[in-house]
Amino acid sequence: MTGKNEFETLQNDVFANLGRELASTADAKMAAKIILDAADLLIGWDAAYLILYDPEIGGVPRPLLTVDTIDGRHVEQTNARPQKPSDNMLKAIEQGGFMSFYEHHFDIEPQFSFGDRRKRTLSQMFVPVKTNKRTIGVLSIQSYLPNAYASETLQALKSLASHCAGALERIWAQEALQSSVARLKALHNAVNAINASLDMEKVCQVVYETVKKVMPCNDFVIDGYDAQTNEIVPIFAIENPGRRVFTNRYAADHGMAGEIVRTCKPLIFNSTKEMDESGIQFELYGTTTEEDPTQSILAVPMNLHGDIYGMVSAQSYEQNAYKQDDLDLLAVLASHAAIAIENARLFDSIQQLANTDALTGILNRRRFFELAEQEFIKARKTNIPFTIIMLDIDNFKQINDNHGHKVGDVVLVFAAEVCKTSLRADDIFGRLGGEEFVVALPHTNAAHAYEVAERLRYAIQSADFSGRAGLSASADLRVTVSIGLAEADPHCHTLDLLIERADKAMYKSKNSGRNRINKWQEKAGRSLRSQSK
Repeated sequence: MTGKNEFETLQNDVFANLGRELASTADAKMAAKIILDAADLLIGWDAAYLILYDPEIGGVPRPLLTVDTIDGRHVEQTNARPQKPSDNMLKAIEQGGFMSFYEHHFDIEPQFSFGDRRKRTLSQMFVPVKTNKRTIGVLSIQSYLPNAYASETLQALKSLASHCAGALERIWAQEALQSSVARLKALHNAVNAINASLDMEKVCQVVYETVKKVMPCNDFVIDGYDAQTNEIVPIFAIENPGRRVFTNRYAADHGMAGEIVRTCKPLIFNSTKEMDESGIQFELYGTTTEEDPTQSILAVPMNLHGDIYGMVSAQSYEQNAYKQDDLDLLAVLASHAAIAIENARLFDSIQQLANTDALTGILNRRRFFELAEQEFIKARKTNIPFTIIMLDIDNFKQINDNHGHKVGDVVLVFAAEVCKTSLRADDIFGRLGGEEFVVALPHTNAAHAYEVAERLRYAIQSADFSGRAGLSASADLRVTVSIGLAEADPHCHTLDLLIERADKAMYKSKNSGRNRINKWQEKAGRSLRSQSK
């Protein structure tokens, strides 16, 4: 009787001290240590763990603290990483607690094991940590000795779990609130950054960085959708560990993005089994030489005004990585990303209209001068070559008079297209007005510019303008250009002067027979005609 009274006294003291210590902490791991220390003082154990898990919420169990005895000392273990609740955890929750006894060594799945694998506990107790409203997790203490526990000790462990449940629920709720506040703050900052930018690359980077902060994210994808071609258009993709990946368009009749576009509904998979059962023919990207490590996928549509703009997806290499909260947050980011994409598209469209010639689609006079001026200044500062080429379509008035202005417009458009195919991406090509075109060639001296000019002259002369203009072969629409070029020298202080020199060289070509090239020469301030063509 005395022993029972002593145990009750010890139990009361332990529970009273447990309540005080738990009330003074808001840290979940510290609370777990207080609870396990109390269980050790009350009952004694060689190994123990406290894992948070609510079957109503589901998801991945969260080990707060796992401890084993190694060389006579309690040592915290960090290698227990359950992706789902163990059978013992589920049994404890279902039955309200139980004991297990073993006579010899037994194997445990690596994800549920921890501590010294040379020994295994032979006596185990598992009890749920529950309040009146919910399950908080599972508490287990274990001994290396056989038959170390009895019904009285199981009841004592249940009582301890009951006494700590309220404090753990409070701590868990505080953590959830802090996490929610942090997520909302990250979302708020991301939305502000997205809405303030018309740079698509920056928008995608903001969405990615935000997702990475608030949820598991090994791989990340933003895909667009081209409704005219019914294709998925890759916009932004990151492959672990943060490596940018570039992929090609593909038909929207398959792949996760294709499924999102077709259904306009989000997807959440927390295992490869769920992915396989979905029937989706996934489109792989990035490193595909090894088996895809993705275990969980979250994907949401980018919708705006009833139109589908594409998909945003986060992917994890762990099972059960995502919850409904993650889906909701990603959906908010995706909606703002859709707005940003549309704004960027409209901005690009406006910029395109403002910067390009309405007829030919190449740079207009204003935009050409802006870009050419930047390169001209850079060339003067760094002493690198810079050359201007002027082109004028020969006898353009006769083309309009003989065939009509509609055919004249076709000639201008086709001439611009032919020239673009003969120029580099860095070359600056624009229409100055009428039938006159201009090319700025950074990093190019007069000798190399002459080769470029000859390519342009020959390409125009060889092009079939009659077929493009819808005229019969008998119409004999022969188009040529006269060309002049000038390289910047130390005496050429302005872009206007350089263009004036190239223009004079071009008119020398016109006046000496057309369909030829002239190069400006400083001698006597005049241009010298090149060999006739």
